[in-house]
Amino acid sequence: MGYVEISERLRLPVAAEADVVVAGGGPGGLGAALFSARAGARTILLERYGVPGGMASIGEVTPFMCSYRDGAVLDGPVYGEWRRAMESYLAPEVCERRRKDPDGLAARGISKEAAALAAEDLLLEAGVRILYHHPVTGVVMDGRNIAAARCHGRGGEVAVKGRCFVDCTGDGELAALAGCRYTVGNDRGECQPMTLCFKLSHVETGWCGNSDDRKIFALRTRLNAAYAAAVERGDIRCPRENVLLFSFELEDDNVVHFNTTRVIRYSPVDGLAFSEAEIEGRRQLRDIYRWLRREIPEFRNCRLMSMGVQIGVRESRHIEGIRRITAEDFRRCARFEDAVARCSYSMDIHSPNGAGTVLEAISPGNFYEIPYGCLVPADCDNLTVGGRPISADAAVHSSFRIMPTAVSIGQAAGLAAAIAAQKNISPREIDGRDLRRVLIDMGALLK
Repeated sequence: MGYVEISERLRLPVAAEADVVVAGGGPGGLGAALFSARAGARTILLERYGVPGGMASIGEVTPFMCSYRDGAVLDGPVYGEWRRAMESYLAPEVCERRRKDPDGLAARGISKEAAALAAEDLLLEAGVRILYHHPVTGVVMDGRNIAAARCHGRGGEVAVKGRCFVDCTGDGELAALAGCRYTVGNDRGECQPMTLCFKLSHVETGWCGNSDDRKIFALRTRLNAAYAAAVERGDIRCPRENVLLFSFELEDDNVVHFNTTRVIRYSPVDGLAFSEAEIEGRRQLRDIYRWLRREIPEFRNCRLMSMGVQIGVRESRHIEGIRRITAEDFRRCARFEDAVARCSYSMDIHSPNGAGTVLEAISPGNFYEIPYGCLVPADCDNLTVGGRPISADAAVHSSFRIMPTAVSIGQAAGLAAAIAAQKNISPREIDGRDLRRVLIDMGALLK
């Protein structure tokens, strides 16, 4: 690879300045920005796209996965506020179904438009300044502190200054640019596969807003047999072992959501590989769509309704923190005095090399906790990490990577950054036990 010389005498205009700068407006960034602003810190949110919501909006991911204990959700308050805020953009009959079955697919389903609008409503109401179309491209360091984030705006590169920063990019991009140590994927450097989600409308299922698990299971069972035969013939070139679909009843009847493409062996932290992964995901979509229309009666008149603007990434960087959580903590249902989030979702490891998914459930009626130190990078003094790139091994990461838990982790990262900025200290100087008490006072479900 060749290089292009860039002058070291580079002066950037300061586009904005705040106490706390949150990079990334996905689920983690939503939690971080809201809790930072609610703690009284002047807060800026940097987002590379034109809407917030991350995988819930630009990634087309649905539904929210379950993280419960004895029927009670473990994530709040922002996760619940976000779900409720979405209802103002849904049909009344859909909202009624959600209320009648709060754990069902309708209640946990995500309309990407509603997710984006609801997230923006919450951010603006809290007084967060949002800078859309400002991806982070670099940092200006002052020793072990980030002095400013370098962003590419519509008119060129600019700087955004802050007293404390929160990395909610999903891939640990800000932390990596700041020189933080990290690992990528598992012990062999393999990441879980990426998936391009999509929806098909005009499917002749007869569900019409009253689908249940038995009907969905019956369709999946029949599809899986036909899918295996199509893969064997070479009609579908997708390494996933089965068809994963969900009924989608939030916008129209007879819409089916697919989480079936499996893009393996492409690095999510390499720009060239990531571009190729997008192309591969859409190639698999074409195969599956054409096969369904050609061979499956219910799909003979289906139409491609929507697809993710970006392929979904399950795993990339794990930023090295002052603490680390592991699969053993999952298995022993670990508790910590400085816990900032809880999770009960299974370890859910999709094969990075082809077919197969390994599921390991937590003991019934239990959960594990995530300590504050996992959110504090070892190598940067004014940075916290929210969402999935926190300090953890690949196995337990496959559990807490879900969006509800990412929101809760983001809440803690944003609050810690706000406290650090206001007290002019480093996040590592915050006692996690004190942080936990403030989180509870602000509505986090940690009692």
